[in-house]
This record gives sequence, C-alpha cells and structure tokens, in this order.
Amino acid sequence: MKTQHSSVAIVVSRLAGLAALAFCWASSSLALAAEPQLRVAVYENLDYPLNIFDKNHQLIGGVQKDFTDQLAKKLSAQASYAPYSRRRIESVVIQGDADIMCYSSPAWFDLPKEVSWTVATFPQVERVVVMADKTSIEMVPQQLEGKKIVLQLGYHYPQIASQLTEGKIKRVDLTDVPSMFRLLALGGGDAMVSSDGEIEGYFKNFPEKRVLYKVSKTPFSVVQTQCALSHKSTWKLEQINSAIQFLQETGEMDRIMRKYGLSMR
Repeated sequence: MKTQHSSVAIVVSRLAGLAALAFCWASSSLALAAEPQLRVAVYENLDYPLNIFDKNHQLIGGVQKDFTDQLAKKLSAQASYAPYSRRRIESVVIQGDADIMCYSSPAWFDLPKEVSWTVATFPQVERVVVMADKTSIEMVPQQLEGKKIVLQLGYHYPQIASQLTEGKIKRVDLTDVPSMFRLLALGGGDAMVSSDGEIEGYFKNFPEKRVLYKVSKTPFSVVQTQCALSHKSTWKLEQINSAIQFLQETGEMDRIMRKYGLSMR
C-alpha cells in the first residue's frame, strides 16, 4: 500500500507541474497577445543606413528600425514592420493599413492633411559630392552656376530651382544613387546632390570608392523629417510625440544617428 500511495503522489505531483507549466504558457501567450501593436510602414527601396533588410527582405536593422523599436518600447508596444513602394506607402498610412511611417515630411506627401504629423525626428541632410581632385562646393547656388549637376529624377530642389529654370545650372537626372556616383566618375557631371543616408549607403556597399569622392561639409539642404500618423490609428498623436521627445531628451536619437555615421545637423 505504501508503494501504491507513493506512485499516486508522484503522478499527482507531475500533473500539478504540467498544469503549472500550461498555466504559465497560457498566461505569457495572453500577455503577448494583449501587447498593443505599432504597425510601421517603411520604404522598401531605401537601404543602409535607413533600412537593413535580410535576404528575405525582412527589416532587421537601420536608423528607422532602431528608432521605431525604441519608440514602441517607450509606448509599451510591439513594433511590426511592412515594406512598401514609394507609390503605395502614403495611401497605406492614410487608409489605416499601417499606424505610422517615419523619415517623411508634409512637403513630400501628396495629401499631407490626410495624416497627423509628429514633432521633428531626424534631419535629412543633403550634400554636394564632387570628385576628390575637384574643389569642394560649399556655397549654393553660387558655386553650382555654369556646372552640370547630377540629380535624382522626380526630386525637387528649391534651393536651385530658379537657376535650373534659367539654364544657369544644367540638370542631369538619374533614377538611383549608384548610377549618379558612376556618372560623376565618368565625367558626366561636375557634381551631384544626395542625402547623407544615400551617400553613406553607397560607401557602405563600395568602401573602396570613398577616397575617389569629396563630400561637402556645408549642407545643400536640411529637412527636419517627421512621422506621419494615420487618422485611423488607435494611437494618439500626443502619445507618439511624448515618446519621441523622451528619445530626444535622453540622447537616444543622437546615438542612433552616430551608430550609422550620420549627423543630427
């Protein structure tokens, strides 16, 4: 009888243990399911340092992910990411299929009033690039007049708009940054204009090319980017702004920019 009682006790103990494990698993699953989601739309065609994708095109790093991961953490939320083309990303946020997209600006949106705009986040700094054996261009538009400038197709450059219209600056349009660098190296232009992020992305992929070019210290332009929050999102603009300001005040945003070789000014 003693042996039988011992066996029963062991069985009861094991069942109790299994029940406890099941309870813990269920509790953690419920907690995970209850964690609010921050659905983030990102540009699918922006690579390092803004976005870093793996071979399956899943976002695994970059300025945008580091920033929105920290933003979600401050909101006690779980960030989920989906890449979209430039043509679709605006409508995705407007329609509420994503809560938010960052590294944007009302000036870049076709329908800026259809979303809510946060406080400023990261600056997009554009600079002038020339070949290393040329004189650096630090004064715009004076030093650009009479020159052939390689620019991105479809982009607007208000700093030199009148000079382009009057023919004082010759515009050469290309669709992607690597082609702009190659054309400059071949002598197809005197200078090119691109953002810090795109310039660093090119040098990340082609580190041996960095010595061939000279990048202006003086910005060509600075746009204080913002996040666009969907009117249909359950998140409130005040919540997002408060979290962004916390990341600014604690130096987290500056740390993220320095990590990827970018500047806040």
